[in-house]
Amino acid sequence: MPYEQIRYIIFVQQKGGEDVMFAAPVGDDDRFYFENGILPTLRCLSNEDYVNGHAAVLHSAARFSYILADREVFWCAEWEPGLIVVRVSAEGQMAWTALRSPIPNFGGRTPSEDDCDFDEDAVNHQYNLVFRAWDAQFDEQCRKWRSFERADQNTADAFSGAIRHLNSLEDQIRKQYSEETSMSSWWERCKRNLAKWSGDGIRVAL
Repeated sequence: MPYEQIRYIIFVQQKGGEDVMFAAPVGDDDRFYFENGILPTLRCLSNEDYVNGHAAVLHSAARFSYILADREVFWCAEWEPGLIVVRVSAEGQMAWTALRSPIPNFGGRTPSEDDCDFDEDAVNHQYNLVFRAWDAQFDEQCRKWRSFERADQNTADAFSGAIRHLNSLEDQIRKQYSEETSMSSWWERCKRNLAKWSGDGIRVAL
């Protein structure tokens, strides 16, 4: 079933220090890429694999965004080999994908022969899906341009319901790896696992 609403979710810190949720629709071209380039490539993700791989992304300086598609949350992160996407539902079901960046030398890698058809003038939807939300968190003018508005209660409830499962896994991680040395070892192990599971990434041509 297609999603009715696909929206960016951001949190903007107010003067009093409170974080307020804002939402904005994903643009038509980026939505097309999301629906036809990302969704078909998703594969099942277990709690164990998430804890020992994907969770490390949110413990890094990687830029990422949240997308709320009806009542499911996707987080999209700029990460080797280009874009890592994790989907989670209120029922705790997860899926993920790793897409190869269209930028040949992304992350300083050596381009392969298959990367040589890069069009510098083409829209980079992977970049848009991360940075149109990321930039809007810190720039009021950007929020206006992208039509961000304060999220209503239904939107907040849908996001909270879906993200709850990831938050519970995060609590487990912090309890299990509470010491700095064990957390560091965990993070390095996660990076290795995610690199192995992602491989070269899926190439999407739309």
